[in-house]
Amino acid sequence: MRRVFVAVVATLAGGCGGQYIVTAPDTVALPGQTAAVVVRLQRSELWKYAPASREASITARLGGLVRAARTDKRGYAAVGVPAPARPGQYQVALSHQDIWGDTASGAATLYVLDPNVPVAAVDLDSLPDGKKARAAAAAIERIAARVQVVYVTRRYAGRPERADKILLRWGYPDSAVVPLGRLRAWYDMRWWKHRGDPALAALRRRLPGLKWGISAEDDEAEVFLRAALTVLAVGKFKVEGPRPEGAQVHRFKSWALLKLPAPGESDQPGD
Repeated sequence: MRRVFVAVVATLAGGCGGQYIVTAPDTVALPGQTAAVVVRLQRSELWKYAPASREASITARLGGLVRAARTDKRGYAAVGVPAPARPGQYQVALSHQDIWGDTASGAATLYVLDPNVPVAAVDLDSLPDGKKARAAAAAIERIAARVQVVYVTRRYAGRPERADKILLRWGYPDSAVVPLGRLRAWYDMRWWKHRGDPALAALRRRLPGLKWGISAEDDEAEVFLRAALTVLAVGKFKVEGPRPEGAQVHRFKSWALLKLPAPGESDQPGD
């Protein structure tokens, strides 16, 4: 297995501080693209209280290349890193040093995908655990043998280390886990403000080979459909909403039956 998602480094001197927390989810890109490595910097003050470190410098290093950015008011920074020419996994080293000389470091995994192989997005939040995970993991393995797989998540957008543990524990194939936006506050119930999906749209722009969206939940299946992906829906639920031209829905009663549709295969009945 790979990736260091979260690093807690550097106890701060004095009694007013704690430790810095560097959080960095996976990043995906094609060869030659500029990959936006997203980093969040916080400082642990008291138990679970970890306020964002704003206006802090973050340095990203990939090989001999060094880039830097400053965090916003929520502690986020996006560092543009040119993706290597060869597909594969690359570790981007992250570091921070404050004005008192205290430092923090971590790493993000950059997945450089093959531009000649299509991509399927898997809704990580709908993947089963326990005994049901075996059939789902086997299905994702079969698909990953034919195309490139990228996991997407909302539930673990702010806790990428949890996503990694879930994949490892239940035997799902290893691949990039891409957050679909930042976590919303628990009191933010304005569903009409979140119908769009700029994160998925941005992912499609970066990965023109993204063709399928796999989910066992209606909300994410509908998000995939609105993004003009071919939806592979697992389970009994409706996939509603407008369909962009060419978008299709293929239904599967169980994870054991999940497969990529054959070229030219039309929508399966039952939607």
